[in-house]
Amino acid sequence: MAELKSFIIRFLTLVAMIYVLVFIVFGIRISPNNEMLPRIRAGDLLFFYRLEGRLKSSDAICYHFDGEKYIGRIIGAPGDTIDIDDNGNVILNGAVLVEDDTRGKTDKYNTDVTYPIVLGENEFFILADNRTLAKDSRYFGIIKKKDIEGKIIIVIRKDNI
Repeated sequence: MAELKSFIIRFLTLVAMIYVLVFIVFGIRISPNNEMLPRIRAGDLLFFYRLEGRLKSSDAICYHFDGEKYIGRIIGAPGDTIDIDDNGNVILNGAVLVEDDTRGKTDKYNTDVTYPIVLGENEFFILADNRTLAKDSRYFGIIKKKDIEGKIIIVIRKDNI
């Protein structure tokens, strides 16, 4: 009987540890689309880190807006000023942002978002890497830190699963 009790306690401890790791420390998501091409493709398995940490420009993140889940890249963090010029250049704090792994032109969308945007405390400007028709801060506006689920730390290609 003591062995059974010991086994049950170890099993429940293991289940609790797995729960904490999967649902509190880390998160798992499948990329729903190609908005983050070329680095993340539709169907890729994403692991992200949920715990409080310093988020910075260029971090790929999972976030939500109006009940929908998205993937994007932080372009601007608290204190930054963001603008998009008529040539599709992203202007970060007065300088053209040099981006190597993006696709498409960064056009302003015909939404209520007005530029330049000055980011306040706990505010971020998020863009998808595949800029053509992606839903991101050009569409939604500023994303609050509370809406960021975590920083993507591992991408497993769907072809390799």
